[in-house]
Amino acid sequence: MALLEKLTIDLDPIRTSREFRYLFTARVVSLLGLGFLIVAVPVQVYQLTGSTAQVAAVTAVLGITTFAATFVGGVLADRFDRRNVIAIARGTAAVAFALLAVNAYLPEPQMWAIYLISVVDGAAGGISATALMAVTPSLVPRDKLAAAGALMALTADLGSMVGPALGGVVIAAGGVGLAYALAAFTTVITTVCITRLPPLPPATVSVESPLRSIAAGFTYAFRNRVIGQVLVVGFAAMLLTGWAVLLPAFADRVLGAGPSVVGLLYAAPAVGAVLGSLTSGWTGSVRRSGLVVFVLMAVSAAGLAGAGATGVTAVVLLGLAAYGFGDSLADVMRYATVQRNTADEYRGRIAAVWSAQVTAGTSLGAIAAGVIASVVPMSVALTVYGVAGIVLVVVMWASFPTLRRFVDDDRLEPVS
Repeated sequence: MALLEKLTIDLDPIRTSREFRYLFTARVVSLLGLGFLIVAVPVQVYQLTGSTAQVAAVTAVLGITTFAATFVGGVLADRFDRRNVIAIARGTAAVAFALLAVNAYLPEPQMWAIYLISVVDGAAGGISATALMAVTPSLVPRDKLAAAGALMALTADLGSMVGPALGGVVIAAGGVGLAYALAAFTTVITTVCITRLPPLPPATVSVESPLRSIAAGFTYAFRNRVIGQVLVVGFAAMLLTGWAVLLPAFADRVLGAGPSVVGLLYAAPAVGAVLGSLTSGWTGSVRRSGLVVFVLMAVSAAGLAGAGATGVTAVVLLGLAAYGFGDSLADVMRYATVQRNTADEYRGRIAAVWSAQVTAGTSLGAIAAGVIASVVPMSVALTVYGVAGIVLVVVMWASFPTLRRFVDDDRLEPVS
């Protein structure tokens, strides 16, 4: 029984914090709708252009915009009520998704509209994600940050698992326009939920100019040995997320499958991630967090390599699930380590740096996947991508002995 409790996800943040329950619910609803977009956008772009490079380009535009917006979100989160920042950003995203639906129902949907709306979506997503990360530590005790991180990861995992699977079915039955409309509807519900939270102003308001404030966040992050190395390693982990741009062509050319199977492929990593989150109870007691992060990253990269090893759909799904399992737990460990070692007055800007490394890595990973797809046969593209990830993990492990040996004793790492 004790072992089971240690492995099972810690639900204390939901049980003890009313505000965290609101946040958790809002995230589940929002990410369910966003899961539809994960399938709809690449499927529509591939249908319109027949080009994996175009799928990668749209992903890169979204990522670059999100990257820039995270810094805006960090400044806003350290100056204004974080509840209002999140609500306005998600409301804007709902409008953007509705416009995607309108474009999809046109006799000739326009690629320029998809690119433009991706910019708006990226800006809204970058701002809201940064403010959300800054809010979470103020809603739960310090010793429950790993549990909160696992629960927030679970919201993303559940949304990514159910949303893409349903998205594939919805697209097959009613087209991408219906998927976009449902994404807009769920985002409206999320916005309403966020407005039910109490005011969430920052504990200390930054009075520096926006540019100096952003620079101060970077300085704080990279003067702190632990935070800086976790962020760099997190950037490397995000380079492995480019697998997503390969799936439409992989399903078409290798598996000979349609949108329903594409939806399952996009959902498979989330299935593994949910399993990882649900068995994450042990993460709160880990002290060698850096070493564990490297091991879990290696598991995720190996999963991608295995996914592309055959043309059997079941094997691909298992490999992608293994990727999601390792990636989810590694993210929980990185999240908890950063939050435990960040002073409150820097939470918004450190959240911005965190989000920036996520979005920049995701965008570059998409570009790298597109390049790999252009130089090797699609039948081996996933395997090549996963093997490159394993090599990258080994390089990170050798390059960062401080993080590899780090023992988290629940005290702030001194800034020096």
